[in-house]
Amino acid sequence: MPEPRQKYTGETRFPLIMQNIHRYFFYAAMLVASILTYDTVLAFRDEHYEWGHMGLGTVVFLANAVLLWMYTLSCHSCRHTVGGRLKHFSKHPVRYLGKLNAPHARLAWYSLISVALADLYVYLLAIGAFDDPTLF
Repeated sequence: MPEPRQKYTGETRFPLIMQNIHRYFFYAAMLVASILTYDTVLAFRDEHYEWGHMGLGTVVFLANAVLLWMYTLSCHSCRHTVGGRLKHFSKHPVRYLGKLNAPHARLAWYSLISVALADLYVYLLAIGAFDDPTLF
């Protein structure tokens, strides 16, 4: 089958330009997940800013951060970045992250639900619907 274009333009035109845009969203997701992780670490403090506190909200934040990191790291853009921008992963099986990449769609749903539940939990705490139960 002949090539429809005279010259190959790579990922510089539609629809392949979407791959490059996807990589930029991956970098933004890394930033968001890092900030969320920082907030999760701060959730281990009590109202007097002493460390060692853990409540139900801390568990909710921790589960949310873990699911978001799993979703972010399972992205094929992460595999491309971590793999050293290799064009043929089959020739470099040590750098292949296929097991984490396979459940990417499922992790997207899990992380989306966890973000919604964490937001709902924080909202309910903010309006005073209940107090955050302290585990220790």
